[in-house]
Amino acid sequence: MINVMASSVLNAPVSSVWGVIRDFGALGRWLPGAKNCVIEGDDPGDRVGAIRRVEMGDVGVIREQLLALSDVEHAVTFSIIESALPIRNYRSTIMLLPITDGDRTFIRWRGQFEASAEHAASMEARMPTHIYQPAFDRLAEILALRETRS
Repeated sequence: MINVMASSVLNAPVSSVWGVIRDFGALGRWLPGAKNCVIEGDDPGDRVGAIRRVEMGDVGVIREQLLALSDVEHAVTFSIIESALPIRNYRSTIMLLPITDGDRTFIRWRGQFEASAEHAASMEARMPTHIYQPAFDRLAEILALRETRS
């Protein structure tokens, strides 16, 4: 199993960050490269078991299932159930922690997956640097825009 992780500090309180990432179907708003993101069927974006369909510019459609959502721990866990990525058994958790000094947020995105030997190193490098960190950067931009409008 390959384990990857990225973390960052966002200059916004946990409640503001959670308000953006809590909706499983809203990933397209803050994940760079996502062309479209919708929840399949009639499930709301916070129902465990919901499946989202994310159309990514570089790898096509990825279908993911919400496995857990905690408003107490500010955490969301999901798995990839269908993808053209050369990985399998992908499971991921995004977790928020309050930084009380300055009312900021520590965000951590951890993923684990399996990949063939020929793709393991590239996918291990890709997840944190080309997916997780750009998402954190986009979240920071969104939150800063909201702050300037308040």
